Amino acid sequence: MSDTTSAPPISLLICSPDTPPQADDLSARGWTLCTVSELAPPEDGSALGLLWCPDCTALARLMHSDRAFGLPVVLLSPPPTPEQRQAALARGALLWLPADVPADQLAQSLQWAGELSRQLQARDSAAQAKLDERKWTERAKGLLMQARGIDEAAAFALLRNTAMQTQARLPEVARGVVHTAELSEALERAGAQRMLSQRLVKLQALRQWPKLAPPERREVQALLDASSERVAANLARLSELLRNQLGEELGAVSTAWVQLDTALRTRTPDLARSDRAAQRLLEASEMLVARLSERAGQRPVGLLAQVTRLRLLSQSLAKEGLLAQVVPGHDAAGLAAGLDEFIKAYDEVRATPLAGPALQPAFAAVDEAWLVLLRGLRVEQGDAVQRMHQGSERLLQALEDLIRALQGSLQLILG
Repeated sequence: MSDTTSAPPISLLICSPDTPPQADDLSARGWTLCTVSELAPPEDGSALGLLWCPDCTALARLMHSDRAFGLPVVLLSPPPTPEQRQAALARGALLWLPADVPADQLAQSLQWAGELSRQLQARDSAAQAKLDERKWTERAKGLLMQARGIDEAAAFALLRNTAMQTQARLPEVARGVVHTAELSEALERAGAQRMLSQRLVKLQALRQWPKLAPPERREVQALLDASSERVAANLARLSELLRNQLGEELGAVSTAWVQLDTALRTRTPDLARSDRAAQRLLEASEMLVARLSERAGQRPVGLLAQVTRLRLLSQSLAKEGLLAQVVPGHDAAGLAAGLDEFIKAYDEVRATPLAGPALQPAFAAVDEAWLVLLRGLRVEQGDAVQRMHQGSERLLQALEDLIRALQGSLQLILG
């Protein structure tokens, strides 16, 4: 039996209008007593509840509720009925003692109950930790199966082999895979907001081109609507992925989107107004991407921001080209600057370690689409609008495919 003369390592809460007769003796033995109206765990340490019911009426009143006590409890009362005993156990009572139990026996029982409570909590924590580890592993297997197109056994083998090679525990590797996948998705979606800001203005400019046939105008409107829906879906998903983090940056993106959406929905389209609103959305999205890139650090997933930036540059370039064709007097300086910027950024991406043989087909598709856009930018006015639109759409699709291939690469997934 534990030594009850030393101060117990936990405090004691008493849920009763009055203290029990043994209170003074318990205080002398080192217990901290306080009377409360409702049991709740204290903020500054563990506690053990002592529910004192001096008579059957008080016991019946206590058992009227079915709400859990909120902390381990010793019941000090007249003998409970079988129904009352089951109710007390269901609410979290560890032990029952007669109301007139001697103080020394009560002190020993409280010490026993406190140690039992700690053991049960440790066991529950260990069980919960194992459950959490299994959940991480299952989520990681699912992500690998989806990204790599493999079955469950192959996904588990990949996790296990990675853990062995890195001398890490399997749950740690699994957790890393999930966190990397979430960061990768957040970077992709935040990067998409940058691109969509330019794409929306490009499509609005194309819709105003007088030579656009009615079926083509309907197609452009459908692309506009789909792009707007994608912005809204990205914002909703980013809120889930960030879990109330980077709230200021995400809020700025949301505010900028409302302004751009309002400009796009006006009955009399104003491309200059839309372009200014798009620039605000671009800048806010750039800040969010920068914060996410800081989290990625030097890990391969951080390179994803560079690839998603190519989408932005491709749409920005096409937007400048279309504005130069559709808006009289539009400054074409941005077109030349955009060409140089895309070429430089693309060369940097091609030089990264991730641009290995497995991604070469995706890069080849980007190369081909880039040439199509270039030809559209260089033709004479008349065919230029259609060719720029078609070339930018093809390049965007090729870049989307490259991003998906990159997100499925083992280098990125396993960090």
